[in-house]
Amino acid sequence: MKFSELEYKRPDIAATNEKLSALTEKIIAAPDAKTQIELILEKEKLMSDFGTNATIASIRHSIDTRDAFYEAENDFFDENGPVLEEKAQEFMNAVLESKFRKELEEKFGTLLFVNMEIEKKTFSPEIIPLLQKENALTTEYQKLYATTTAEIDGKVLPITKLSPYKQNPDRAVRKSAYEAEGKAFEGRRADFERIYSELVGVRTEIAHKLGYDNFVSLAYDRLGRNCYDKDKGAAFRDQIAKDMVPIVAGVKERQQKRIGVDKLKIYDDLFMFTDGNPKPHGTSEDILAAGKQMYHELSAETKEFIDF
Repeated sequence: MKFSELEYKRPDIAATNEKLSALTEKIIAAPDAKTQIELILEKEKLMSDFGTNATIASIRHSIDTRDAFYEAENDFFDENGPVLEEKAQEFMNAVLESKFRKELEEKFGTLLFVNMEIEKKTFSPEIIPLLQKENALTTEYQKLYATTTAEIDGKVLPITKLSPYKQNPDRAVRKSAYEAEGKAFEGRRADFERIYSELVGVRTEIAHKLGYDNFVSLAYDRLGRNCYDKDKGAAFRDQIAKDMVPIVAGVKERQQKRIGVDKLKIYDDLFMFTDGNPKPHGTSEDILAAGKQMYHELSAETKEFIDF
């Protein structure tokens, strides 16, 4: 089935909330672990259905941000996702407090509970209006970016279509592509800066209301980082600066000599060879077939996966 053929149906938020509340009551009253396991799986199915429709709406909106129907559907999930999260967390808390937790961990693994403990810290009913505002701002940014166009070679193109110009063997063409992109963003500077400023403000407020010092630590928890934190992230960045940057600098020096420029500029960054960068050969079907062949030759497991 093609993605375009997937059925989309707007979920009934009130009904979904009621089902979640009912499942929470049942799991609290459950007489044994077996019953709770069945209820957890039922809840996952309910949330999977909701998430599938939310994802379809989001992707179809991103494909064409001018589509009024999916713009409205995307706005619906921006508004109602945080509302549903409150009921979902009530269920999660009941699972975390289960007197059958040992049996649940044997069934689902301890990592599930580690992740739920992290997720628990990232939400509180009092931040629902702020989450809705954050969602609206990120959607506004996506639409602004998607509709930003640049003028080049007598054409008006989305900025995402500038890549071939940025890799053109003619250095003047590459430079003009970067200048066109910069001019496009400059023309919308006020809007981008307003959205960025408002996002920083709302995310900082969310973090403070949840007891975090700033958004950085909250962001790690939102991503479910269960084995490293911001301090380890900082150490990793330092290691990249120490060990990887000199290697990259050497690669770039060789690139400079190879393409024959006196000094490497930003508009030379993507241009690797004087006879042009490598390009995909064949149709999209050919490329997919070659990829399938590779997975078939790797292992029985990867063959089964790619065929599925």
